[in-house]
Amino acid sequence: MKLFNKILLTLTTTAGLLVSGASMAAGDAGNGQKLFSGSKCDKCHGTEVFTRTDRKVKDLKGLEAQVRRCDSNLNTNWFDDEILDVTAHLNKKFYKFK
Repeated sequence: MKLFNKILLTLTTTAGLLVSGASMAAGDAGNGQKLFSGSKCDKCHGTEVFTRTDRKVKDLKGLEAQVRRCDSNLNTNWFDDEILDVTAHLNKKFYKFK
């Protein structure tokens, strides 16, 4: 029974990772723009954080992680799909990751 549980856990985790990776590119940039504009994002910084040459975010995965950190710090309480939407908006407007 323990082996079955380990296999089930592995399959579930792998499926979750595949779904989250696929959904990362599927955010709605239009909704993300509305969420971003209506949030407290500009209370900490302006657009210079997105356009500076030495920016810390280097890829789409890192961008999503940063949006999640900001969501947590600002207590915006966005759902996962909303985080992906904001990620898609920022990527479309500033980062242009593939």
